[in-house]
Amino acid sequence: MDTLLTQLDENLKELYRKALDADATLEQLQQQGQAKHQAIFGKDVAFQVQSNRFMPYLSETAEQIAAIRQSQQFNTATLQRVVTQLKLLHVTLAEFRDALKDQ
Repeated sequence: MDTLLTQLDENLKELYRKALDADATLEQLQQQGQAKHQAIFGKDVAFQVQSNRFMPYLSETAEQIAAIRQSQQFNTATLQRVVTQLKLLHVTLAEFRDALKDQ
């Protein structure tokens, strides 16, 4: 269980800086009249939160990991959801970074 939580924490730490940077870039783009999207992820994706920034999604994932840590147990569905959220954040942030390079 400790190894799992450590791996989840490492993912959160890696995503934290990337999400902050991406949100700052999105803020700049919005000020320039771009980045007019309503949400990063659609409503049918693994997140309950809807936001046009990355940090609220990362916060939702972090809260679920904290709940797992506090209860010292998890069910498979919860773990699958957290892993799916982490994967979506990794992939989407990488795609966002790549899209900016292409401009």
